[in-house]
Amino acid sequence: MRIRLPRRLLRLGAATLILAPALLAACGSDKRAERGTTPTPDGAPATAVSASDLPTAAAAPAGPVTFKVLAGRAEGAMDIEMFMPAAVHVREGDSIEWTAQGFEGHTITFATDTQLRDVFKGYLQPDPQDPEQQIFSPLAAFPAGGNSVAGDNTYVNSGFIGVPAEATYKLTFTKRGVYQYLCLVHPFTMRGTVSVDAPDARVDAPEAVAARGQAELARYIEVERAALDEATKAQRSFPAYEGRQLHKITVGLTTDYGQVAAFVTPKLDIKAGDTVVFENDDRDFHNVVFKGNTELKSGVSIRPGPDGKGINYVMEKSSALAVDPGPEGFGPETFLSSGSMGITMPRLTWRLTFDRPGTYVYNCTIHILAGMAGVITVR
Repeated sequence: MRIRLPRRLLRLGAATLILAPALLAACGSDKRAERGTTPTPDGAPATAVSASDLPTAAAAPAGPVTFKVLAGRAEGAMDIEMFMPAAVHVREGDSIEWTAQGFEGHTITFATDTQLRDVFKGYLQPDPQDPEQQIFSPLAAFPAGGNSVAGDNTYVNSGFIGVPAEATYKLTFTKRGVYQYLCLVHPFTMRGTVSVDAPDARVDAPEAVAARGQAELARYIEVERAALDEATKAQRSFPAYEGRQLHKITVGLTTDYGQVAAFVTPKLDIKAGDTVVFENDDRDFHNVVFKGNTELKSGVSIRPGPDGKGINYVMEKSSALAVDPGPEGFGPETFLSSGSMGITMPRLTWRLTFDRPGTYVYNCTIHILAGMAGVITVR
């Protein structure tokens, strides 16, 4: 899943299925050009949805009414980590229903800066059932604060939703003001604002708001597909020593709007003696596991909350454990694991030289739900 420094540093604090905010905010812009999202003169990505792309908005009927917002959405390996739309104008008494879905899960969280510091301070903790692995803070994982936002700085949190199945979360807004919120799993991309006006104010109809969200989703998916296509075209094999070849596989791909949980490129046909370097992208957390003759296990498990309310994610210790080749070498039957890869993790790259012919299947066990897998054929 994912933790990033520039966007998910905290997520990297352990092996994370998905998550964790970074407290350093200076990355991302340096990679936009290579990802096809070159900034415009005003600083906005050139691929952002413009006003001309959006449907003309009719006015909402007399309230109270419910507006619908997408809280992340995955299509295959592409995970869009945005609130869509991110800015919504409602009236006192109106509600918003968020629909969350994705292979990393999401939260809808209204919190003060102090409350967020408390959440992130213990974001990943030793699992009480097995201290060798980690579990997320109850403050992040579980619901809190009731079913309304009243402008009194109450900590309001949906808890982790959207994995393993789509889920909704609804809040009613009872006091005028401007309210900011975020996803605790993806805090650098998933931020939203709710503007609450007088009960008789004119605001866009719920249908127009929902259509705007769908239009944004389509555009962001388009951006991620283009980024994956561009990355796939890059040169990935190079001459090495004594006539051998060096091959590079990118582990995951990030964009301004989320990630592509895929190996780039996932299939290699190489010769015995060639070397493969797995290079983790700069933001997300992954691993590379060759299961050999063992049973493949997910790197993240879901544990019900107290009294069956809410869920938490357990970062299985197996996902973080590095198992490198021994002096005898390795073959298709050998279990190998990069362990945790990412910023603040034990490694960013992993190099293997394949001396024995055969078919080597590998996975990211953190993103099994996304189907993140590849195969290397050695001849």
